[in-house]
Amino acid sequence: MALALGLGQRGAHGSSHRFWLAAQHDWVAKKGFYLSFENSSEGDAPCKLDSLRLILGISEGKNWRFVVSPSGWGLDREHQAKGVLTPTSAELWLDGKTVGKSEGGFVRDESPLMANYIPGWASGPADYLILQSSLKLTTGSQVPLNFSFAREASRPLPLLLFEPQVAKTIEWKPEENATMTIEASFRLLRYPRLQDLAPFIDRYGQSCHADWPGKVRSDEDLKKATKEEAVRLKGWGSPKGYDKFGGYAKAGWREQATGFYRVVRRKGHWWLITPQGNPCFYVGICGGPQLQWEQTPVSEREFLYEGLPPKEPPYNAAWAKNSWGINDGTEYVAIQAANAYRKYGDNWAKEAADYAVRRLKSWGFSGWGKWGGMKGLPEALVLGHGEVPEVARHPDIFDPEVRTKFKDCLRKQIEPRLKDPFVLGWSLGNEYGEIITKGEIQEILEKPDDVPAKRALKEYARDKLGGRQDTEELRKFYAGRYYEFIYRTVKEIDPNHLYLGFWIVPGWWENEEDWRLSAPYCDVIGYDRYSHVFADEQMQRLMKESDKPVLCGEYSFPAWYGGERGFGLYGTWCEDDAASGEAYKRWVESASKDPYCVGVMWFLYRDQPLTGRGPGRGPQLVHGEHYAFGVVDGCDRPKYDLVERMREANRAAVGWKLKATGR
Repeated sequence: MALALGLGQRGAHGSSHRFWLAAQHDWVAKKGFYLSFENSSEGDAPCKLDSLRLILGISEGKNWRFVVSPSGWGLDREHQAKGVLTPTSAELWLDGKTVGKSEGGFVRDESPLMANYIPGWASGPADYLILQSSLKLTTGSQVPLNFSFAREASRPLPLLLFEPQVAKTIEWKPEENATMTIEASFRLLRYPRLQDLAPFIDRYGQSCHADWPGKVRSDEDLKKATKEEAVRLKGWGSPKGYDKFGGYAKAGWREQATGFYRVVRRKGHWWLITPQGNPCFYVGICGGPQLQWEQTPVSEREFLYEGLPPKEPPYNAAWAKNSWGINDGTEYVAIQAANAYRKYGDNWAKEAADYAVRRLKSWGFSGWGKWGGMKGLPEALVLGHGEVPEVARHPDIFDPEVRTKFKDCLRKQIEPRLKDPFVLGWSLGNEYGEIITKGEIQEILEKPDDVPAKRALKEYARDKLGGRQDTEELRKFYAGRYYEFIYRTVKEIDPNHLYLGFWIVPGWWENEEDWRLSAPYCDVIGYDRYSHVFADEQMQRLMKESDKPVLCGEYSFPAWYGGERGFGLYGTWCEDDAASGEAYKRWVESASKDPYCVGVMWFLYRDQPLTGRGPGRGPQLVHGEHYAFGVVDGCDRPKYDLVERMREANRAAVGWKLKATGR
């Protein structure tokens, strides 16, 4: 998944923590400025208040310069920071006093300004909290821009701990050659002892410290929700005119039925064709129904929970150990599995799964996406190669023995569903994990000379590069051969199903060449994209250049609920479920009208646990992602403000595409 790192992430060499009061910069291009708190620590230790520094960073296009505050912060009182940027200098002020000045020029960056933001790559634990209260931006004769974060910062401390930031993206284009003033107010709090505020999570997986209409307070509330949903589903029924694979039988045209999904181009637009020959714009949901996943780690933080499910039957199905392939004895729990038993009774697993199927059909979805699925509904299957030895981050496809093992690995996964028409297509791996990086090329070149991958790289450098060991050119060579091997091997084993690539993420790669390297070796380019806009200029350009059908494997607009329920704030967040639904409608309409797109798949079926899906161990509040991605909550209840809008868009999607193509 293209997901931000959760709170508490640690690097190999310690923890890093950043908090951007205001940042409008491009670090690599050396443009712009940032007013930011920075800190780091060694090993697993949290970042300490006494090493926290406020930094004003500025660059003139060649070198970054920094003005750094001293230590010695006052706790639980309002501070004011100010950065003053002129064409020839930059000053940092703190609480009305000058901290320092840097002489030199300044080059603006045109990207949006980020405020009250903790970047995912630097969200390590700290023994303090930073709460931004306001931001004021002034430049030249322009009217100042004022932003208040006071309401969000006034949330109860137990909710603030789940997500202290309230990130805001601001379009700010200051006057040329004018003085810019950035003023921010904030408070610093000592991070509390969690045991003093426990419990945080009630028996249903909800925040103990939050309240909202519809919060589950008893098992009877769960059963009442089932009765309400049964009435809605009966009233809605299922959309008419579609085949069981999501194809539209009333389009006025059809293609030859082959028993498998395939793609065709018609009037300049790519279409997915179902096994029965009907045109389809595929709308899917990832990760369902997965009653026992996602799980949250419990070991060493049992005190966070008001009441965990018993480990004896029937609740034992909610428990697991050593998830994520980490054999450290950590226990995990899926509270949603316990809720399903409370809601449906002894036959809970089948009942919940049956409801999931009825929901998808009634809501107008074509089927499942990645990471889940059930027989009888279409799904996009993700292959793995974990059992194949790696030379660096990936198998050495220049080694004949490794190629044989790789092929056998793929065959074992594909053959059981070789003739299954409900397989939308195959993919291998996911996102950045399948990108060939410069780092691994360097690692291969440092290996012994008898390593086949190294020999291949050296030969390519000699024969094609005049002996130059150009890392980027060698990376492109390796990646091209790697993707070609996978594509040809999958198609040799299974010539009938589509191959969808590896869900490349535009921007989360080495560079644009990764799209170009993988595109020739896909029937449909599967990609993930978390953005409020379906296709920006870069995406439009890449799709036009590759001139192939594309399928979006993940996107989402999770509700934030004003921070009042304990979920994390994701990059493409919306305020509530209704706003998420409106964003969904805009995305699906835009995608369906695009000449290259044949479908999109929402991430995720169910909300993630408030304390994080892991992996992790230890007494911190959140381990990993904890976002309200779901179309159903942790109590297996649909979010109707979201679902109703999804249903409208799903029913309209194929019509939008037909209209865009003139049928």
